[in-house]
Amino acid sequence: MNRLRPLFFFIAFIFWTTATAQVSFEASTDAKQVVENGYFQITFTLNNAQGRNFKAPSFRNFTVLNGPSRSMSTTIINGKASQKVSYSYSLQPKKVGKFTIAPATMAVNGKTMKSNAVTIDVIKASAASKNASVEQQLFVKAEIDTNLVYVGQQLVVNYKLYTSVNIENYDISFEPEYQGFFARDIRRFDSRAVREVVDGIQYTTKILKRIALFPQQTGLQTIEPMTVRLGVIVGKKRPNSFFFNNQIKPVNVQTNPLNINVKSLPQPIPPAFSGAVGKYAMNSYIDKTNITTDDAIAIKLTIQGNGDIKRLQPPKLDFPSVFEVYEPKVLDEISQEVGGILKGQKTMEYLALPKQAGNYQIKPAFTYFDTDSAKFITLVPNRFRVNVRRGKGTPASQAIATPDIADKDIRYIKTATSFSTKGTPFPKTGLFYSLLILPFLVLGGAFVYKRILAKNGNIDLVLLKRNRAEKVAKKRLATAKGLMKADKSRAFYDEISRALLGYVCDKLSIPLSELTKDNVSQKLQSLKVQEQHITDYMSIINITEMALFAGMDNPASMQETYHKSVKVISEIETELT
Repeated sequence: MNRLRPLFFFIAFIFWTTATAQVSFEASTDAKQVVENGYFQITFTLNNAQGRNFKAPSFRNFTVLNGPSRSMSTTIINGKASQKVSYSYSLQPKKVGKFTIAPATMAVNGKTMKSNAVTIDVIKASAASKNASVEQQLFVKAEIDTNLVYVGQQLVVNYKLYTSVNIENYDISFEPEYQGFFARDIRRFDSRAVREVVDGIQYTTKILKRIALFPQQTGLQTIEPMTVRLGVIVGKKRPNSFFFNNQIKPVNVQTNPLNINVKSLPQPIPPAFSGAVGKYAMNSYIDKTNITTDDAIAIKLTIQGNGDIKRLQPPKLDFPSVFEVYEPKVLDEISQEVGGILKGQKTMEYLALPKQAGNYQIKPAFTYFDTDSAKFITLVPNRFRVNVRRGKGTPASQAIATPDIADKDIRYIKTATSFSTKGTPFPKTGLFYSLLILPFLVLGGAFVYKRILAKNGNIDLVLLKRNRAEKVAKKRLATAKGLMKADKSRAFYDEISRALLGYVCDKLSIPLSELTKDNVSQKLQSLKVQEQHITDYMSIINITEMALFAGMDNPASMQETYHKSVKVISEIETELT
């Protein structure tokens, strides 16, 4: 009996968790549309219950090719058990039209449960499908939901097989590099075979590969076709035998290219913008709300979303001025597959030390760009009231907000004195006011003069922008150097990318919306820039893209990238001037 006790408890646990789960009875099909001579499968599934007396509906408009086929499964995930009992049929339509299959019924706990009804659209088969060759009966297609996205927004690409013949195996012989994107494989998705009708031909479809792409550059980006090698089963019946002589015929197919328009974020961008693009949620926590000036508080932010989590920077929190705030620390950063897409989570901690006693309010906020509404959204999930008392280690003179220091060792400077001046003071003379207004008159005149020249066509704005390209790039590189010294790696690589791309846009008169790696390389080649300098430039662009996605924070790599950027801009500038 002692040996059987664990088994008894395990069975009891399954029955208990199954009893607490939601009970349902559902009908589903692997196709919503079929051709007249095709077939499909319908399945009736009872979830989390014991049933009996299953009764299938009438299939009067269909021929039952197979069924019912009964299957049963039990799954335990995170201590929660679920049970399924399924009844499946393979059906072939008798005629063209739209038909509704009535619900099935089943007795569950003394009551009769009904499934949902299912509607099937039966269409006439294409005449071309009867004489189609093997190559015409299968293809692989690259599919996306939209071809218009923002920088940093997740884009999911499905490489889907369409076939009306039997496939033994497949192999991806060429995969594109996804230039202008960071690509991540999605391994957990619905890979079940379903049936679809395309141009009057019924295909069995299956997703072979799913990729999550995060665009890093604006403009029109092109993804090259993928090449897939398929093993097609070709069989003929042997003479005087019931067996088929199956052979595998290799067939190479190529997907369609994808053109994706990547938009920049709308202006103006809020100062509090964190770099997150997509759909996000935030939770905020505080470790304590009653403290003294000897204590520090810790605030944690957990941000979750479907955008590029690497791009997200810790938001700057608006603490009261009496708090000494330390640099935020990233506690964890994870990406996981949820519902067939990538979702990321980042947790950050902020430490703050109050200097004065009092009651304060802290409102942790997070600003991101919402791709559904095309707006910047600020989340403020919680407002924390913090009561700060004077601590033992803080002198009373430092624990009050406005100490009275009059009549102490240091006195205010007296304004009433016995000194006097003769004549009119200089700040009140006409010469003083003339000198004060003169700089503004000069600047205003120069601005008006430049506008007149531009209006009359005497000044070339494109040429002016071209001449200032190096100056603007070096200014951005100086900013990047400061970020490198502050060990802010992501901001550093972002500024390096802006310097390099901005320099090329200004120098070569390429709009940022049309900037791609290919047209930059071609433009530099047409201007007779040395091949080595072009290679160095493209290499740094690739490094910055990888750093922005993968979060590179090696100080030695940052130093090398900075020096290479300064060198390559100086070299290209020398060749173009």
